[in-house]
Amino acid sequence: MAELLSSPPPKELDERQVAKAALEAAEEQLRSLCASNAGTFVDVERRSANLASALADLQDKIKVVEPSISDVQQVLEDGNSLTEISEKHRVRRRTLLQYSSLLELLELPSLMDACVREKHRVRRRTLLQYSSLLELLELPSLMDACVRSNLYEEALSIASFANTLKRRHTDKNIVVLRVIDQIRSRQLDLRRHLIHRLKQNITMPQCLEVLTALRRLNSIDLEGEKNIEELHDGMELKLQVDFLEARDTWIESSPRTNNTTLGPGEQLLDTIERYRTRVFEIGTQFNAIFGTSMTKQSVSSSNSLLSMWITRRIHLFLTMITSSVNRMEDSAILRDALEACVFFASSMARLGGDFKSMLSDIFESKMVSLVTNCWKEGVSTLQETLKVCRDAGVVGPLISSSIAPQASGISPEQPPRQLLSHPPLARMINSYMSGFNELRRCLLPNIFVILRNELKDSLKNVKAILETNQRTVNAPALRGEASQLREAAESMMIVFDNIVEPYITGALEVALGNFKAGKELLLKQMDKVEEESEEEEEKENEEEEGKESEEEEGKESEEEEKGKESEEDDKSQEIDDNEQQKDNEVEVDKTADDNVISQSVTDSE
Repeated sequence: MAELLSSPPPKELDERQVAKAALEAAEEQLRSLCASNAGTFVDVERRSANLASALADLQDKIKVVEPSISDVQQVLEDGNSLTEISEKHRVRRRTLLQYSSLLELLELPSLMDACVREKHRVRRRTLLQYSSLLELLELPSLMDACVRSNLYEEALSIASFANTLKRRHTDKNIVVLRVIDQIRSRQLDLRRHLIHRLKQNITMPQCLEVLTALRRLNSIDLEGEKNIEELHDGMELKLQVDFLEARDTWIESSPRTNNTTLGPGEQLLDTIERYRTRVFEIGTQFNAIFGTSMTKQSVSSSNSLLSMWITRRIHLFLTMITSSVNRMEDSAILRDALEACVFFASSMARLGGDFKSMLSDIFESKMVSLVTNCWKEGVSTLQETLKVCRDAGVVGPLISSSIAPQASGISPEQPPRQLLSHPPLARMINSYMSGFNELRRCLLPNIFVILRNELKDSLKNVKAILETNQRTVNAPALRGEASQLREAAESMMIVFDNIVEPYITGALEVALGNFKAGKELLLKQMDKVEEESEEEEEKENEEEEGKESEEEEGKESEEEEKGKESEEDDKSQEIDDNEQQKDNEVEVDKTADDNVISQSVTDSE
């Protein structure tokens, strides 16, 4: 131990210089303590001197009493009476009873000298061992300096030396026991320091160094104990638990880099990648450190411990992913997160923690909600539009008259142009198409049946909304453009049954990758649309022909009426002419009669 303490410190460490300075300070403190307690030493010397003087006085008094005692003794010897004999006997008896006290008083100076000599001997021996005692007292502070300087080997050597001291000094030396207790407290500090190192980002060699130091510390604690094998297995299991708990703290620690500039999707991908890297690294370190040079029982216990830890970490990861996925509104980010999680699961499969089957419920439910939310938004918009138009009695937002004709070479995947005559239905189909576009970014096979059922329910809901609208507008108390609203409601029902429903169903099949069935539905819908357009054209042609025939009949009737009017005019003209001729003849007759009368008058004259 003296060689360890006197070994030259490395040049690159300032801690040894600090320890040397502390040693000098301790020496100076010891000198100061001796100087400060000098009064105590002087008091002891004074008391010993006073005691010696008291003993000298006592001896002088005894010498003074000795002649009288001798005289009494002479009288006793000379007396022959019984009284004198009894008195002599009494005096002798009293003297004999006080003999022990007198003897003790006479021996006090020699006893005081023996005590002083013993104390001096102890102090001298202590002074001769001053350097060794100073080194012993400095062991706790030296171990603390080694711990703070990451000098684990030196700290463990001091801890092992404490066990040696405990074995050698079995006489319960108070100083040594206190030094050992302080070293044990520094051992706890060393253990806490080593476990704190495991909570940081350390490499595999550094991790191996820390765990080797912890194992040596456990072996030091096991010295002198019974049932070493059982205690060793328990300590090894406790070491594994401490290792996993410390590394858990490192996993949950946030990175030092600033990710505020990243978007939510990039932050989630970065979190998944960091989590995957750290969990896989910890599992690999655990297998490399605790999986070798172990018994079968310990290997099985470590494997079960690692399995429990991996299961717990996967559960926490899935909880975190579920909360993050529920906040997503973009299927592209959802797809990237799914790919990262699948890669994480494939990496954990090497450690026996493949959790790919647990990802489907999380991402499939979110994908279904993303698609159906688009559908629900379109249906709610349609319902609000119908309600507003009903309440206002306006048909303008429901019908559009400027519609381009359906092109002959258009593909069946494109929406039919007949929908443009009903803008609310067209906007609703745009919402459904938005949901189908989300499927194009992240298509999961297990949601096909769910989406088909959801689409059926959604279309039933739309049909119910249209039927409710039709019943409402057919009520007699409708205000505004009642007749046009009724015609628009009936037309929307027909368009929904013949065009919207089959088109959306076929579009879903196409979005799900079932192109054959989807195109068949779309082609059937397109044929139906063409048939309806042909029927409408025939009806329009018949109506035009009927209008033309009616116009021709009207023209013929007009001509007949004009002919009848002309005949009537001719007849009336003839009648007028005949009447005028008759009037002329009457006037001629009148003029002839007038001439005859005038001639007769002249003749008579």
